[in-house]
Amino acid sequence: MGAAGDDQLEQAAPRGGEPGGHRALHRPGADLRRGDGQPVTLAIVGYASLDYSTSTADFRGIDATSILRRGIVGVTPGIGGIAHIARAAIATGEPVEAVSWVGPDSLGSTWSEALVSSGCGTAGIATSGSRSPSATLIEVATGGTICLFDPADCHPEHLTDQQRAALARSSCIVLTVSPRPLTVEILDMIADEVTLVWAVKHDDDAYSTHTVRRLLARADVVSFSSGERGYLSLDGRRPETLVRPGTLVVETHGARGVSWSFGSPDGGARLGSVPVDAVSAVDTTGAGDTFIGTLAGLTAQSGPLSDRTDEEIAALVGSASRAAADLLRSRSLSGPSAAAPLTHTPSKENI
Repeated sequence: MGAAGDDQLEQAAPRGGEPGGHRALHRPGADLRRGDGQPVTLAIVGYASLDYSTSTADFRGIDATSILRRGIVGVTPGIGGIAHIARAAIATGEPVEAVSWVGPDSLGSTWSEALVSSGCGTAGIATSGSRSPSATLIEVATGGTICLFDPADCHPEHLTDQQRAALARSSCIVLTVSPRPLTVEILDMIADEVTLVWAVKHDDDAYSTHTVRRLLARADVVSFSSGERGYLSLDGRRPETLVRPGTLVVETHGARGVSWSFGSPDGGARLGSVPVDAVSAVDTTGAGDTFIGTLAGLTAQSGPLSDRTDEEIAALVGSASRAAADLLRSRSLSGPSAAAPLTHTPSKENI
């Protein structure tokens, strides 16, 4: 799910330079390997979802009528949940495994098949219960997105053996919103040397304050929108002071661009930012997830980010911003089909 609003972002081109002004940290598709000779693998953990999307110019609150700008219709819902993150990470050349949950229904099969067609590993997708998760996304032009999510009944109390195996063979793990007990189980099992990327979602059902604190203390990369900063500020302290020194903290600001810094007890070190140009789009579903997927894919290939120069960090963040803009630009300005299906893979040449 992407950020709401009609104007989305692309990194501005410097004078005389190509859009973004930097090349990626690694050539996409390079055969990068860990020290033990095994391919680098990225596991993406989070809910599956089959999504319907629409938008309104102004949400007038409960007990009031808000007018939709396009109808919620269509036979086939869009492929949501972690699918956009996975596809964007794959576009960086990174092997990806999905860790998620679906029901034994046609929606679950559709979701899993979409990941397979994008090149994503699905050994970590567990099937149980009777039906698959779905959501209705309502983008509000004045800012924000309303998400009506039905998690269904397909989430067990513990990870399956196949999911544990998928996580164990991954050198980088992206944690997105998932059932709370399973997030805690993953935090308990991942090794210290595994790179952890937390794609923040403000969801009080998924995260207790204790879990938020644990995630901040363990993550190597924390990515969130400016509207989520308060959610991560615990005991009056900024998130930059709650992460480990050397953790990359990335904050998106809509039309004002993307800022980044590294965690430190004093509140952030090596501050930087990436300017953006506006991209007009009626439907922004998946833009934010495309940003984090690209960021995660390049992070998995880069080694410790704190060892990188400021220019290299700007290149990484800029590539993620451009990938999100490419997704939006690929859609008609008149608006997508009601379901906004996943149909676009960011070009590797642009990352």
